[in-house]
Amino acid sequence: MSTTATVQPERILRDLQELWAKMASDQADSGGVLRACAMTLAVAAENAADAERVRQTVGILMHSHPSRAVILHPDDAGGELEARVFAECWKPFGKTQQICSEGIEITAGRNGFSEVAKFLVPLRVPDLPVVLWCRGVSALEPGPLEPLFPLASKIIFDSSQVSDADSALQFLRRLRGRGSRVADLHWTRLTGWREILAHLFDDQALQPSEVTGARVTFGGPSVTTCARYFAAWIRTALPGTRVIVSSDNGPRGLHSVVLSTASESLTIALGSDRCVEISGRGRHYRSMLPSASEEALMQEELGILGPDPVYDRALSA
Repeated sequence: MSTTATVQPERILRDLQELWAKMASDQADSGGVLRACAMTLAVAAENAADAERVRQTVGILMHSHPSRAVILHPDDAGGELEARVFAECWKPFGKTQQICSEGIEITAGRNGFSEVAKFLVPLRVPDLPVVLWCRGVSALEPGPLEPLFPLASKIIFDSSQVSDADSALQFLRRLRGRGSRVADLHWTRLTGWREILAHLFDDQALQPSEVTGARVTFGGPSVTTCARYFAAWIRTALPGTRVIVSSDNGPRGLHSVVLSTASESLTIALGSDRCVEISGRGRHYRSMLPSASEEALMQEELGILGPDPVYDRALSA
């Protein structure tokens, strides 16, 4: 359900109230409507087509992280600032009452996101976190999104497609140095790899003191941020270990990590069907990696609204 609103914060908020009143009236005989909101989730889409994909993703995220979603996208034609309000609703299994979260879609006009930033201030839900999800490669460089950064409690990027990993990481470090809490979905993609490696130490397949070296191998034409992150994480977890990052043929992304001891090694290598193969030190088995869909990655990051010291150490290393 949606309706168009004149671009004035007071009018947008009033139209949201009218939308809720209409839904409550329409659903009065079938269990009513429960309004749910735990945060403001602002998403800066790359363009109009991307905004449609964002709308679908946000609809899924709202089930676990109900929010006031604000979807922002530039107007490719350079028109005036426009906005519309909408609601996403679902029924828990076996229930008749609908749970609904609200949303605002704003098309940036000629003045771009600097003007949008002014409108976002009164549109934030009072006393709740504000998460800003910046999509696309261009978000990881100085540009039009910067006026939005001071408004957010947490800013989420995705560096998976950047051609210069080191520049992207420097950008994130500068943002954090200015006091912003940042996250990168390409770090989130490493959760399964990190859990498998940590389990090997918990299971005493390896002792930290035994490891003398580690080789992190990636695919693609240039070093990836996930390879940089994984190498940095190993350095912080195993101080003094010599860590090497090397390239390999094959698709872009993390391919393997080999941990060496004085006498033998242990390998974790990407296999087929989103599995990794663990071999060495008397072990040989496969383990499934968690889903790497945008919805799954964002679910994980939206569950960490406070500091993430593990990621912060990896970004700093």
